[in-house]
Amino acid sequence: MSFTYHHIDKWMTANLDLIEEQLETQKKAVVLIAGASSSGKSYCASFLEELLSRAGYKAVTISLDQYNVGVSHIIPNKVAEHYFGGKMEHLREISDTIKSVIKPVDFTRKYEKDVLAAIREKIAKYFSDEKDLDKFVNALYTEWKVLNFDEPSVYDLKEAGGDILRLLEGEKVRAKSYSKVYSERVDSNVVIDGSECDVILVEGIYALNSALVDALGGIKTIKNFIDSNPKTLFLRRIIRDYTSTSASSVFTIGNYFKFIVPSYVSTILPCKKNADVVLYNEMSFSEMREGQLYTTKLELSIDRLSVLQPLKKNANVLDVTYSKDTYFSVEGESSESNNILRLRSISHDGGKTYEPSSLVHKGLPKIRLDSKVIRPINVFLKEGEFPLVWKDEESCLNDFLSAGFLIGPVQKKVKTHLIYKGQKITVREVDNRVAYIEFDDPVNPKVLIEIHALLTHAHELSE
Repeated sequence: MSFTYHHIDKWMTANLDLIEEQLETQKKAVVLIAGASSSGKSYCASFLEELLSRAGYKAVTISLDQYNVGVSHIIPNKVAEHYFGGKMEHLREISDTIKSVIKPVDFTRKYEKDVLAAIREKIAKYFSDEKDLDKFVNALYTEWKVLNFDEPSVYDLKEAGGDILRLLEGEKVRAKSYSKVYSERVDSNVVIDGSECDVILVEGIYALNSALVDALGGIKTIKNFIDSNPKTLFLRRIIRDYTSTSASSVFTIGNYFKFIVPSYVSTILPCKKNADVVLYNEMSFSEMREGQLYTTKLELSIDRLSVLQPLKKNANVLDVTYSKDTYFSVEGESSESNNILRLRSISHDGGKTYEPSSLVHKGLPKIRLDSKVIRPINVFLKEGEFPLVWKDEESCLNDFLSAGFLIGPVQKKVKTHLIYKGQKITVREVDNRVAYIEFDDPVNPKVLIEIHALLTHAHELSE
């Protein structure tokens, strides 16, 4: 029997009930929380831990993310598997040596050619055949270019299972710690005492993977799967990696469609059928208020383009730009949603042809009583970066479609930048249907009132 919920409070209550049932027959309960990358597993685990505390239970959370072996071991392990038949002497020592070289190096350069030269010099003593050394070093670069953080081999699930079993026996375990800044394991002084907890919460994308389940030796567990819609998963992952890792959005977005989505479908999603409890954890109101920066604008909306003529006639036009905006949505999302993910293409020939330019997320505007629109912006790809991820617009759209997105609407916009009596204004016409007038700061109140009156008068005449 499985239970499905769309609200975290119901999900927590269901787990509390199952935990109490499990504690009727054993000393400790084990809760496994698996699910899609960026579905909110750690968030849910922290809330469940708080609920258990209020209910009088002592819980500890084990994050499988901390069992990531680090890029100094992931890449060499792949090389050993793919190029040396899985058999290499001194592989652990080689990986540890590589770690000493690449740990301080910026993420995007960890296995670049100049770094590889330093690695080669340091690990040469572990190879008796120089051809094997060259083969190994060259393969490091090859495997680095197809790095996928979202596959089981990245995590030492057997090690995690061993720690969980020791905690169940009431033993002490040193907590593992992984740094997203260095992309490596780091030292930890935290010790978890199994004798002091009633419930062990284990969260991670592979918490229901057979490698971990097998390592637990068939003990009774409560199995959870956290899921969400494709847009929520994409936004959370890109925003999270931008703010908490040293990887660029170009790298993360490229990896997302090449590896993360396929890994989810092939190695994570199949575990969902084994879950006792499933939660669909959509993007929250507070999440949609977060951004790298905030934009502030005062604007008026116009539903008749003819009323713009008096304004343009009496203003000094600076320039006119043409763009095409393609919006990404998901099934069930309202057309009025303020959770905007937009691909902008620009035209250099007056709107005849368009080239992809930027990928931007706009969140929920702040609540205000005046006409100002203040909303968070996350710039995922700025102008010039699009070709670093996709060769053309079609490739981009195909990736989003393959990941479960819906494409549309598509809007063509003409922006006219002008000055009216010293006030900088932008007139934004959308699909030759509606228009918006944006006022640059600082806003001259007298000019604002005059333009409003001008537009009102023109609107009355047009009727």
